[in-house]
Amino acid sequence: MRRPKLKKASKRMTCHKRYKIQKKVREHSRKLRKEAKKRGHKKPKKDPGIPNAAPFKEEVLREAEQRKQRLEELKQKQKLARQKDLEKKRKLQAKKNATKANKHPEEKESTTKPKAKSNSLLDKNSNKSFCRELKKVIEASDIVLQVLDARDPLGCRCSQVEQIITQSGGNKKLLLVLNKIDLVPRENLEKWLHYLKNEFPTVAFKSSMQLKDRSVQEKKLTKKRARIDLSRGSMCFGSECLLKLLRDHCRTQDTAIQVGVIGFPNVGKSSIINSLKEMRACNVGPVRGVTKCMQTVHIDKQIKMIDSPSIIAAPSNSALALALRSTTDIEESGKLLDAVNAILKHCSKQQMMLYYNIPDFRNSVEFLTLLAQKRGMLKKGGIPDTERAAKLLLYDWTGAKISYHSLLPASRSLSPHLTKEVVAEMQQGFNLEELAKDNMNTIKAVKYPNLASSIVFQSSGLTNGTIEENELTEGISELENIETSEEGEELTEDDQDTDEEEELIEEESDVQTSSKTNPAKLSVEDESLEKQPAGEQSPTLSFNLDKTADQDDAYDFNTDYV
Repeated sequence: MRRPKLKKASKRMTCHKRYKIQKKVREHSRKLRKEAKKRGHKKPKKDPGIPNAAPFKEEVLREAEQRKQRLEELKQKQKLARQKDLEKKRKLQAKKNATKANKHPEEKESTTKPKAKSNSLLDKNSNKSFCRELKKVIEASDIVLQVLDARDPLGCRCSQVEQIITQSGGNKKLLLVLNKIDLVPRENLEKWLHYLKNEFPTVAFKSSMQLKDRSVQEKKLTKKRARIDLSRGSMCFGSECLLKLLRDHCRTQDTAIQVGVIGFPNVGKSSIINSLKEMRACNVGPVRGVTKCMQTVHIDKQIKMIDSPSIIAAPSNSALALALRSTTDIEESGKLLDAVNAILKHCSKQQMMLYYNIPDFRNSVEFLTLLAQKRGMLKKGGIPDTERAAKLLLYDWTGAKISYHSLLPASRSLSPHLTKEVVAEMQQGFNLEELAKDNMNTIKAVKYPNLASSIVFQSSGLTNGTIEENELTEGISELENIETSEEGEELTEDDQDTDEEEELIEEESDVQTSSKTNPAKLSVEDESLEKQPAGEQSPTLSFNLDKTADQDDAYDFNTDYV
């Protein structure tokens, strides 16, 4: 049975009740006004100022201006005095600490320990530590996975790293993992797989993007969920193919293996490990250089994955390679503009206009201006923030957002650092026919963008990397700069103190003489200024108000007075 609909309560009332409420409100407001009058809280009256008919109006205004100047000078003087007192106290404390350190050398050693720790923390984020960790990963691993971005596979390859792995000996193998295959057209992906498998065994892979901290169990698809899009971010493709390849190698070698994962920034090294483990074992993010040191993750009893920091791009590379493959985010505005200019030169102008929905542009600065206006990136006064727009463009191109693809090189020959013997040695021990079948199954399962909607990109070729620490030229650390500056300040402060004290004595003597010669020239002064001694008044404030008629006529009326 349906429930009857309840009526809303009526707001109507009798006149007697309404008038009674209004009367109570009037009485309450009257009571509040009386209490406010008793407390004496009245609005401050505006200063009417000096009337125009008042005699000596100009002199009164001049005197008011002089009083204001004297008050400002006095405040500034007191502020300087306070600063000098603080500096003297700091110096005395520093001298006491120095004497204590000389008496107790053991304490001095203990104070240097935290500095050493901070230096080690800074060193962990340096390029030299990245090279050290990368070499450790290559030496410790039996199989090395070089992760490539499917949008620019050639630009993600490093010839120096490949040479070190192939020349290391000890039956060390190198595999190529083509990640982010869902961002390139299918035709382009198949061509790149055919090109790369002639040099090294290549696995097509699409890593999972939405893994949680706890283990992720695969849900069985029911008949109702048969039409769900399998290419969503939470799904991973190619993991079974890669694990099968590694387990087959374990059986042939009859031992447990260690698999190192290397590559340039933002290619998805940690994401591949997380996808194989089916949980978030390594930290991932859109920022470059999230992984700082090597990290081991056990997939099962036979396979142990080793995550590594990014390969450092050599400064001799092109502007495009440095923009997309450098380990740190570009912060300087000049380098940002160069990076954007390099990206725009290597792709189609019409496709960029269509993707970002902006009109025609002549150069990179105009492109960034239009992009900032389109995205609402404005500074104060409506000025387009081109720096933010440039960072957004770089995040789009290094992250998994924009769909673009690079064309294959014209020559299909081997890379200059490889030979047929090296290629045969790297392919030995792997079943390439089964790998090709598994790759085809992975390709069929993934959803791809259209060839027309994907931006055509001209790759700059192989990217040079720096593996040896000697090749890196890093500047002095920030802590050393701070220490040297502090020592320089301590040396100069002692010399400056004597000069400042002499200047203060001279100023005080000048003020005293001026107060003796002009004892009572100012007729109108504040009570606070009358209480001040004569020695504290600065010599610049001794004004003579006994002016002649000619001097009064020459007064500048354009100046504003308070």
